[in-house]
Amino acid sequence: MYNIIITEPSSNLRRLGRNSLAGKWQSAIIATLIYQICITLPALILDQVFGKTLAELYGNMYYDSSYEFGANVIAGISSSAEKVSTMSGVYVFLVSGAFTFGISLFFLNLFRRRQTEAAQVFSGFEYFFKTLGLFFVMSVFIFLWGLLFVVPGIIAAIRYSQAFFILADDPGKGIMQCISESKMLMRGNKGKFFCMELSFIGWMLLTTFAVALVSNLLEAMIGAGVVMIVINWILNLAICWVMAYMTATEAAFYEILTGRLRAGTQGAGQF
Repeated sequence: MYNIIITEPSSNLRRLGRNSLAGKWQSAIIATLIYQICITLPALILDQVFGKTLAELYGNMYYDSSYEFGANVIAGISSSAEKVSTMSGVYVFLVSGAFTFGISLFFLNLFRRRQTEAAQVFSGFEYFFKTLGLFFVMSVFIFLWGLLFVVPGIIAAIRYSQAFFILADDPGKGIMQCISESKMLMRGNKGKFFCMELSFIGWMLLTTFAVALVSNLLEAMIGAGVVMIVINWILNLAICWVMAYMTATEAAFYEILTGRLRAGTQGAGQF
């Protein structure tokens, strides 16, 4: 494997993502919805059953998957009345690796114009311990770098951002091999990846603003409480279309990094 430096502007990378989604937006959004629901709904239930009021301390984040941290933070934000429990944290930790593998595999197949189905989101459970191990090692590395300051932690997350795509591409690879290959692929590409992710911020803010507006209107009508918490959770699922768009673009980024897709190609799946 050799190092390719991506010079394509973010607009071209997003175009590749959109091209891969043409005619497949519905299946992509359904897969992303399943991914979101399977992680956040059990966490929400566990928080309500076992939680303590620690929302201010933890920022109300249910999860922070390694390969699309910006969108996941927005999707995890909720009202300050919610509860955060240790049980939900354990659940999210145990399943995030498997689901991240599954969503990565789904979007790789979608980008390569192979057969895709929603069940692929669960494919990571076939490699449960390996995906759990990869998620754990990545989390430890990112946490340790984050102790230095916020910026080193973000850089570390970007450095390891390709690890799950690498594992989904070849499940036979080991945990440290995926991490090492991700580090190698991202040499000279971390700034480009950051700019690509940042280019989605407009869609994130627009979606978040719309969700917040509807949420405030509904809360004014029915008041706070468990019903409003459930409504807020449902409304937050609206971010799934942005996540689908981002992940398809990240799949394009990975394909260029690995040399499977020639930089400058206008259509997805051309190798």
